Amino acid sequence: MLVIEDITFLIEGKKILTEVSARFEAGKIHGIIGPNGSGKSTLLKNICRIWEPQAGTIFIQGRNYRSIPRKDLSTIVTLVPQHTTVSFPVSVYDVVAMGRNPHLGRFGGLGNRDRAVIERALQQTGVYPLKDRIINELSGGESQLSIIARALATEAALLLLDEPTAELDIKHTLTILEVLHELKKQGKTILVTMHDLNLARKFCDTVSIIHQGKLFFSGSPEDAFSRENIRQVFEVNVREFKNDSAVYLDFYA
Repeated sequence: MLVIEDITFLIEGKKILTEVSARFEAGKIHGIIGPNGSGKSTLLKNICRIWEPQAGTIFIQGRNYRSIPRKDLSTIVTLVPQHTTVSFPVSVYDVVAMGRNPHLGRFGGLGNRDRAVIERALQQTGVYPLKDRIINELSGGESQLSIIARALATEAALLLLDEPTAELDIKHTLTILEVLHELKKQGKTILVTMHDLNLARKFCDTVSIIHQGKLFFSGSPEDAFSRENIRQVFEVNVREFKNDSAVYLDFYA
C-alpha cells in the first residue's frame, strides 16, 4: 500500500528526516513511536504532501505520489492532525461533510451518496447524536472523534493519525482505538503516531521507531520494545509483565 524510499526532509537547512525507508501493508495498524522531536509528525506530513521531501520518494498504491493530482491524492490519503482548531462556529455534521470535498465538482453539492457516507462516518465514530452541535462546544474527545469522522468521510484507503489519543480520557481513547480496529478489518492502511508506548504495544500490528530523524527499527511490537531498543532511543529501561494474553510495559530509570 505504502512504500517510502530514502526520504530526506530539511527545514531551513536542518535535517528533520534522513534517508527514511519503510513499507506499510494494507489492513494493519502501524504504530510510529519515538522521542519528542524525532520526526514522527514530519513523516506523516510528507506522506500526504503537506510538506515535500528534498530527496527520496513515496509510492502509494504502486504510484509515485508526485504523479497523483493533489485532489485525487486527497481521496486516497487523509491526515488527522494532533491539534485541529476550528475558528468559526460550525456544526459537527458540516465538519464531517468537509471530508467529501475532494469528491465534489467545482460547483457540485452533496448528493445522496455523499450524505450516506457522512452518516456512516458519524455512526462509526459514535458522534451521530452530536451532529447538530457546534464543534467548538464539544469536549476534547468528542471533537477528536468528529475530526476522525471527517477523515472517514473521505473514504481514503490510507489514514494518517498524529497522536489521536493524546490528552484524552480512557473512554475516548478506547473508542478511537476500537474505530481504528474496525477500519483495519475493512482493509484500510493506518499509520498512527503514539506517545503511549503501552497502547502501541497492545494495539498496533507493527511498530516503527523514529530516532533523530532516522528509521531506527521497524517490525513486530514484541521486537520493537526490546530492552536495548528502549534504552538506546528513550534512554530508560523497560521490563514486561504478562498476565494471560495481556502485556504491560514498565519503564524505569
